[in-house]
Amino acid sequence: MFEFLDRFLVDADHKAIYVLTLICIAMIIDFLSGSLAAKINPTINFLSKVGINGILRKVASMVLLMFFIPLAPLIPGGTGVGLIYVLYVGYLLMELKSILENYKKMGIGTELFENFIKSIKNDKDEE
Repeated sequence: MFEFLDRFLVDADHKAIYVLTLICIAMIIDFLSGSLAAKINPTINFLSKVGINGILRKVASMVLLMFFIPLAPLIPGGTGVGLIYVLYVGYLLMELKSILENYKKMGIGTELFENFIKSIKNDKDEE
């Protein structure tokens, strides 16, 4: 399986699309887990308006994230590609945090994963 995934990481362009695909998958999981958490947890109101607003925000975010791909080469010195990776990884971590929050609302223990994300954040802050 890792050999199959390595084919998508041939160069910087493919890596950006790969991370963007991971963000898209995380967005789908986030929406589904949020809907399920609202359905399961009686303290959360299950409103279609909130769901539609969430979908619209995610679509707008994806459009904006895709807009930065052709913009990145315009920044001199190859820093555009580095900036796009920072943006994408940060956005992916935000989506993962949101998924964990949804799981917590469903009553699923997420402490292990939360500690992992906190350790990544602390490592970044120390650098």
